[in-house]
Parts: sequence; structure tokens; C-alpha cells
Amino acid sequence: MSLNKQVKIILIETTNAGNIGSALRAMKTMNFTSLCLVNPRDFPSEAVETMAANAKDLIEHIEVAKNLDEALEDINFVVGTSSRTRKVPWPNEPLHKISPRIIKEINNKKNIAILFGREDRGLTNDELQRCNLHVNIPANSDYPVLNLAMAVQVVCYQLFIDNSLNSQNIKSEYWDVPMAETNHVQRLINHFIEVAEQLEVFNKGNPRQIGARIKRMFTRIGLDEMEVNFMRGFLAAVEKKLKDK
Repeated sequence: MSLNKQVKIILIETTNAGNIGSALRAMKTMNFTSLCLVNPRDFPSEAVETMAANAKDLIEHIEVAKNLDEALEDINFVVGTSSRTRKVPWPNEPLHKISPRIIKEINNKKNIAILFGREDRGLTNDELQRCNLHVNIPANSDYPVLNLAMAVQVVCYQLFIDNSLNSQNIKSEYWDVPMAETNHVQRLINHFIEVAEQLEVFNKGNPRQIGARIKRMFTRIGLDEMEVNFMRGFLAAVEKKLKDK
């Protein structure tokens, strides 16, 4: 299993360049090398080099994306870090419980993205709805606050330990078709909602937030590329029947 090749750490709209450098140090210590910045406020920056210290070699490999879709290209499984509860509950587990599941997904050759949100307000609901799992870091309930780089360090540490301890005991699961990339699943979700609206079985103003529940369902299932293609074909056929009426 390759943590440094299969796991991408994604920082969204980072405001403090020093946090980027500190995150690189945290990653290198735990053998992670892939960092993606989505719309950072201050990058490139001397503060990144200063705080990166002996992890400066990773700076040249940083990927910068304009948006989350771009950052998630070629990603099969997305984990979002979040400490807040949501109106529509999502699978949200403590890091030490969810880490073995992430290692299992790595072992099954999936490309993993771990999302960290803005320093002041974390990830948005829309961003969290792109995730297969939500993970939280257990902390003092009176002050459950971690600096961005600290959060990266804790997550990378837990994955490093679980990977080291369990890699010999985890067998990969055979699957005949590659798992769907997360952007392909997102397009399926959008298509499904569009057809549901055309059929008038769903509307965006639904008070029970059916749209969020649909997103949760598809991200929880874990679809492969053939399943996504079949569903897209099925929905296209439904649309054609609606137009032919």
C-alpha cells in the first residue's frame, strides 16, 4: 500500500500560508507527499518555505486547483474532516475508528482524497456532500479546536500507524471493474436529481432536504464505473421517453 501515492491531502481556500508549510512538515513526517491547494489566498509565499523547513522539497509537487472538481480528478474515495453535526446526518466516525476503513480502501487500489476546510469555518455543506465519509478528531468538548496543520498531522499519523500495523493482515478485495471516480459519481447524482425534477417526484424546495439525502445515498454505496455508466444510460432513456410524450 502506498500512502504517498494513493492519498491526496486537499486544503480548501487556505488563508494562512504558514499553515501550508506546516502541513507539509506534518505530511512528510508520516510519509505523505501529495498536497493539493484549492483556491489558496496566499500561494506561492515565502511563509510556506519558512514553515515547511526540511519539507521544502514537497513544495514543487504541490498541485493548485481552481475548484474542488478539479482537485478530485482521478479520485475514487473522498473523506471529509468535520466536527459539526448537520441537519441531514452523514456517516461521521472518530478518526481511530474510520482509519482502518480508509487503509482498506487504499489496499483495494482506490485513490483517496482527504479534505480539510478553511481555518475559520471548515468545509461547506456542499463540499461535505461530495464525501463518502466524514471523520472527526475526538477532542476536549470544551475546546475541540485544532490548528489546520495540527489536524493534518493527527490524521496522517493515525493512517501511518494503522497502515504500518495492519498492512500484512488486510487482503485486497477482488472487483472486476474499476471503482468510479468521485467526479463521475457527482455527475450521476446531478443527472438523477434533474430527472427526478422532470418526473415531478422531487423539488429543490423540499423541506426534508431530499437532495442532500440522494447525495448521501450515492456516495455511501460505493459505485464502480460500469454501475455509473448503466445508471447514466438508464436516466438518459427515461429523459428520452419524457421528451417523446
